[in-house]
Amino acid sequence: MASFLHDTAVENSTTIPGILLSDFYTRSHGYMVKRSKGTQDFYLTYTVSGKGLFHNGKEALECSEGDVTIITPGTPHYYATSERHIWRFYWCHFVPREDWAPLLLLPDGVQGIKWLRIDSAAMNSRVSSAFAQLLQYNLESGPFSERLASNALEEVLLLIASSHAAEIQNIDPRIQEALNLISNRYHQPFTVASLAAQVNLSPSRFAHLFKLQTGESVMDMLIKVRLRHAKKRLEYTSLSIAEIAAEVGFNNPFYFTRQFASFYGCPPAAFRRSLQSSHAGKTPQ
Repeated sequence: MASFLHDTAVENSTTIPGILLSDFYTRSHGYMVKRSKGTQDFYLTYTVSGKGLFHNGKEALECSEGDVTIITPGTPHYYATSERHIWRFYWCHFVPREDWAPLLLLPDGVQGIKWLRIDSAAMNSRVSSAFAQLLQYNLESGPFSERLASNALEEVLLLIASSHAAEIQNIDPRIQEALNLISNRYHQPFTVASLAAQVNLSPSRFAHLFKLQTGESVMDMLIKVRLRHAKKRLEYTSLSIAEIAAEVGFNNPFYFTRQFASFYGCPPAAFRRSLQSSHAGKTPQ
């Protein structure tokens, strides 16, 4: 009988932007992961050999050598090694930067799970190499390891995107405009309705199209961008929690604290204390 693994650690938490969870697995038949509530991050896999099976609760999708999948946030799913196969694959949980949205526009394999096959041997070699670099940077603890890992993941996504460049150009310009507004003016009191008005769409049509093209809701994207900027202020300024909340667009510091704790796993004050403790414990070179 097949063994079963329930990945509650990933299901019940989020991946911190810039801190990427990734690995390379070799798994025989009997390996299975189930997430009945999905994840709050994106989950990318790239199959090197063998076969794996993905299921969204209604439809199944089998992946083989050169296949890329991205499970979008909130998609209930399970995946497993196909019968009579040994599945070798790279994987990565990540929260994308907002400017990565066009790179995530892979075709839908089944609802909630994007899929693409890379046929070129040369391109497959480059994707494998970039993934290997990503894993290496994640193992390191140097001052730039996190940024190098993020850059390596971006390279993976760019290589994948270049395999279907024509589709990548199909992002709706109104959604791109909204992404630019969120990225550059995140501190403003945006709502779905106000952003929809900016790009001349009805709120319902805008919300549907945004989710379809980015894999995330409008407000989830906006909150993540704000939290990312709040994290930087906690790291590099002495502003109070209330001041940071206001600067990045949260009117209520208590709501900001709740969102930050949900996203990063601890309240902003505790996050700042952990940084201070870490810096205090470092011995000058």
